[in-house]
Amino acid sequence: EFSVAEYKDSGTYVIKGTDDIQALLDDHIVKTQSIRGSPFAKPIEKEVKDWEVKLIYIQDLLEQWLAVQRSWLYLEPIFSSDDIQRQMPAEARRFQHVNKLWRTTMEAVFENPNVLDVSDIENLLASFADANKKLDAIQKQLNDYLETKRQAFPRFFFLSNDELLMILSQTKDPTAVQPHMGKCFEGINRVRFSASNE
Repeated sequence: EFSVAEYKDSGTYVIKGTDDIQALLDDHIVKTQSIRGSPFAKPIEKEVKDWEVKLIYIQDLLEQWLAVQRSWLYLEPIFSSDDIQRQMPAEARRFQHVNKLWRTTMEAVFENPNVLDVSDIENLLASFADANKKLDAIQKQLNDYLETKRQAFPRFFFLSNDELLMILSQTKDPTAVQPHMGKCFEGINRVRFSASNE
């Protein structure tokens, strides 16, 4: 069974600890392949082949799923910011499609965490493969967006992507730059803001 945990206050879940599932899958695939190689398996050859196909499908599904989860965990806090959604509307819409797939799938897994039952969800592997392509495109566009911000203000080159995103996702709060002043400007550690944030 999949082990799922609630993810922060997002109202959805993430998969944890898939090592046992992966080890069991690998073990069963090896055993199934050795059974197929046996001359005594002729009477059940079709069942063995079907089982092997199912196990390989689950293995591929798990690989795609974990890739989606990694990207989703990185992008979800970014695209939950209204400022980023306004600045990157096309990517925000793409992310919302993936987010919807993620939430409905994880809700189904929470209700029934049995790996074999989950693998029977229609077109799940294809949906996750498509989601991975969308998430890769979103990350590329996000990196391009950050690059244009760095070109406009070269001091941003001193900040990591995560630090820059933190600043850009809080454009209404000028004090958000405070923790990053030392990296952007040599000799300046803090800036004092007036009550009106000037």
